[in-house]
Amino acid sequence: MDEFDEDEDARIEVDGMPFIAEKDYLEKYGTAFALSFGENNEVVLSPVEA
Repeated sequence: MDEFDEDEDARIEVDGMPFIAEKDYLEKYGTAFALSFGENNEVVLSPVEA
C-alpha cells in the first residue's frame, strides 16, 4: 500500500472506516461510497450515485 501523499491524496470516512483515496479518483466518482462484502468475504468499496 502506498503512503499518504498530502498533495495527491485525501482522507475520507465510509461508515466510520477511514480510507485514503487519490484526489483525482474522488473528483471522478465523488465522495459517497458504500461498503459491502464480496463472495470471498473481501471488502468492496463502491461509489454511490446521487
